[in-house]
Amino acid sequence: MKMIKAVVRPEKCDQVLNELCGAGYRAVTRFGILGRGKQRGLKVEDVYYDEIPKEMLMLVVEDGDVKKATDIIIKFSRTSNEGSFGDGKIFILPVEKAITVSSGKNEL
Repeated sequence: MKMIKAVVRPEKCDQVLNELCGAGYRAVTRFGILGRGKQRGLKVEDVYYDEIPKEMLMLVVEDGDVKKATDIIIKFSRTSNEGSFGDGKIFILPVEKAITVSSGKNEL
């Protein structure tokens, strides 16, 4: 299994979540974050914003579902067909073990 961590623009998050849910990926953790990418923040007139609000989505999928889930995230996170700076980033990590707290059951 793999954990997908996706950083997306806040205004794109609801659509990404709806599309993931529609594709069968219903178990997602979402939380607000602050950060910056390679562009090192944002300057608007005389004001420099070092940390930009984003949303982090975390989900665990079977190895064979990684491409499908990441394709959905990419498609619905982009602000244009080519994408733009600040559209986000996706990280894919191996999951060694998952345990359900209520039952103590090992899920892998």
